[in-house]
Amino acid sequence: MGILDFNSADPIVNRADAIIDDESADEISFWPDQVSDAELHNRRAAEARMMTLFGSRPVVDPIKHFESERALAPLKPVTPRPFQLVPSQFMAKARRNRPREALATASGFAAWIYSLYGSAYGDADDRERGKEVEQEVLERRRRAASCNDSSFLRAMQLNWRLVHNGIQPQPEGSASYFEIEHLRVNGVPLRVSPDLVYHNVELSKVVIVEIKNSRMIVPSNLWPNVWAQLWCYSQIDIALNANTVSVVGEVWGDRWSRSYGTRRRRVAGQRIISLRASVQRDPRAASYDQFFRQLFAVYSNT
Repeated sequence: MGILDFNSADPIVNRADAIIDDESADEISFWPDQVSDAELHNRRAAEARMMTLFGSRPVVDPIKHFESERALAPLKPVTPRPFQLVPSQFMAKARRNRPREALATASGFAAWIYSLYGSAYGDADDRERGKEVEQEVLERRRRAASCNDSSFLRAMQLNWRLVHNGIQPQPEGSASYFEIEHLRVNGVPLRVSPDLVYHNVELSKVVIVEIKNSRMIVPSNLWPNVWAQLWCYSQIDIALNANTVSVVGEVWGDRWSRSYGTRRRRVAGQRIISLRASVQRDPRAASYDQFFRQLFAVYSNT
């Protein structure tokens, strides 16, 4: 088996490595409420993000410069490249490194997948960074990521409905996770809580979203652990019963706008929440499904 680059394998492909200068691509950013015209700007950003979720419209990453290995070297733009792996070698490594105590969670499975390729594209702490930032920024991240809720979609006269939001605290009495009976670890059903699950009854279609935050270089097809987690999510009942399922990996990042003016007229920069990448795949594509199904069998020792 050759190199699996996660681009050619699936009918739904990522265009991020080909659309950096595409005029049809959107830069999607959310501004703090105190900024002038923030409400209008953020509504337009929510509409553009809706097109990426339900229309596969490409996204432009506004963070194009990254720190050099040399402290005094100038910052240079970096073109994202796809994450590549050789499935046979990856599978062999997985069998040699079975987890000692596998957890019956999608995040546990994804964490094990990450351990198989280490820090080839940055460390896990950077990819999940967020605990050290202030609460206001964390709340703004949640608001931006869940902006396309059911009320917004109804206002846009769309038939999509947000049926699960794992980003926000769940209402009292509602289930915070799903159990997948046919995926078991040590006899325990796999527990999963997707970030966002959308359902369109008329189309019999489900869209499932996994959200990451990072300032490092993002591979144009994201990371294997993201797709491992989304593969687990695609096994929930509402997805299995739908005619069509799409899984979406999103990467968000924080950046600062430029300050301008001088002295008393100086306007400080603002912290902006931006969508850096949005990649869709079909979890029922044979190469995708078989690869992660085999890895899960190794993980769960079945």
